[in-house]
Amino acid sequence: MNSRLLKSASLLGLTALLIACSSDESIVDRAASVSEGENPYKVPFSSPEYLREHARYLEEELFQIGDTPVWDYNTPNRGFGNVIMIEGDDGLIIIDTTTANEHAAVAESAFREISDKPVKAVIYTHHHADHINGAGAFIDRADAESGQVKVIAAQNFLRELEDENQVTAPIMGIRALYMYGQLLDPVTDGRDYHVSCCGYSLGSNLGTYIPPNHFVDEREDLTIAGIRMELFQTGGESASHLAIWLPDYQVMLAGDEVQGPNYPNLHSLRGTKPRDAVKWVTAIDRMRAYDAQHLVPSHGQPLAGREEIQDMLTVYRDAIQYTHDQSLRLINKGYTPDDLANAISLPDFMDRDPWTREMYGTVKHNVREFYVSYISWWNGDPAELDPLPRLEKAQRLVELMGGRDRVFAEAEKAFMAEDDQWAAELTAYLVRIDREDMSARYLKAAALRRIGYATANTNWRGFYLTSARELEGSVVPRDILIAMQKQRFDPSQLATSQLLSLLRVRVDPDAAGDKAINVAYELTDTGEAYTVQLRNSILDIQPTLESDVDADVTLRLNRALLDQLFLGDISYADAIDQELLKVNGSKLKLRSFGQAFDSDPGHPYLSLR
Repeated sequence: MNSRLLKSASLLGLTALLIACSSDESIVDRAASVSEGENPYKVPFSSPEYLREHARYLEEELFQIGDTPVWDYNTPNRGFGNVIMIEGDDGLIIIDTTTANEHAAVAESAFREISDKPVKAVIYTHHHADHINGAGAFIDRADAESGQVKVIAAQNFLRELEDENQVTAPIMGIRALYMYGQLLDPVTDGRDYHVSCCGYSLGSNLGTYIPPNHFVDEREDLTIAGIRMELFQTGGESASHLAIWLPDYQVMLAGDEVQGPNYPNLHSLRGTKPRDAVKWVTAIDRMRAYDAQHLVPSHGQPLAGREEIQDMLTVYRDAIQYTHDQSLRLINKGYTPDDLANAISLPDFMDRDPWTREMYGTVKHNVREFYVSYISWWNGDPAELDPLPRLEKAQRLVELMGGRDRVFAEAEKAFMAEDDQWAAELTAYLVRIDREDMSARYLKAAALRRIGYATANTNWRGFYLTSARELEGSVVPRDILIAMQKQRFDPSQLATSQLLSLLRVRVDPDAAGDKAINVAYELTDTGEAYTVQLRNSILDIQPTLESDVDADVTLRLNRALLDQLFLGDISYADAIDQELLKVNGSKLKLRSFGQAFDSDPGHPYLSLR
């Protein structure tokens, strides 16, 4: 598998991929072991003309914003996201830092052609990885930790980072690789591909996120290097979002409240916490009130001119409100999520190229989230409260339809008639029943590929085409996870509380049962102390004073050793033998505690299931 693709996955905040125990690579799912062959159903490559045209918005360019001291590098190194520099009297301010050092370093080099002043501050508009993971290209971690350089974010930044980027990192990471097309072959099915909001490549090097040291609560006026700024929380596209107003230059730095040159993802298919459309509309209205002369999003090209900016912001927020309000209108009439997807579309009079073009978000997948957010996951039919397991349902339906061969024949007939959605749905039942049914897998892959080639929306295109490769055997999600677990986790980027918190979502109730064990961690170099209590198959993690610890086992170690234990670079037994880890209390309890965690990464297939 392409190592570049494995490395890039870590840059989406995949900080939960390696927990204390290593995974067993010898366990390979039967379907994953099927030899990759050649799909007999040939689908010639194609791509919509608008997909190719849309790439012009993501050309690698460095803009000066009017005659202001603000510079915007659009997709540096064909990366993912913009980097913005403000030149002050005696220093620079960096807004957002893209996904990886290799992209951020290109922007940093370009900025150095403009100014050799030191960086005084980095501002994260929000916690998503494509805005924070290149910080190390601009500043040293030690300077941030000492307070010499401000790293500024919203007051809820760390909480949102943990909840959205870390605890669901394994599955979100896989889904993101599919959605962003990072596993596609650029010579074949990856031709003409770009991520319409943002760029091309997530990057191949480990990110260098540096934690914030200054937090904005609601609103704050700051002057840094002589630059006056108003920072205010908006909380639309992400709950931790900040916008930045430069009153002396009439410049609005919008972050992702303007989510690039496309209709936005009100719900991201890679997986996110629910996005609040009402807050998003309110955020844009707040920015509209400033009557900016220049608008600089963190994705795509900047805009200039009050009239153009006001028109764009108005139709952009109206498209969000229209989607939201029409969903609620129909929900109240009894429409279900699928009903909403088929009933609502943006009207022609709201078409503004590119801002309301469904290249990133789509009405069909956005409206389903409103149903879940406001009503429930359940559509109201009691027959669907406790439905048959997916496998049993597939078996019964296939039997009812006349058996495997009859269903396959109908699916093949549908494919030949270019009724690809029906072909994909029929073969899905066969694949679910038998993952080694290669004929069904190839047929489903071909149907998805043809749908994908015809799709301009880059999120959908990424999922269709990468899922086709999964079905054919060239993409195996489990293998990606295992490789990332070994190569790309950097625990030093996390606070100790965040690192220990990752253990919570790895407790295996079958192994933990009703065990009750208290383990105290005392970090000799940082002075931190935490008690980790296993009870009722959950972990309760609390900061403690050493004098207050009442533990079955107390571990005394430095933070670097804790990082090594999480990485699997050293075992607990070896650390004890080498006298690096001091253990007071029952080693049998410590062993029992370690056995309570799930070390199997699972088989997170998206289509082969």
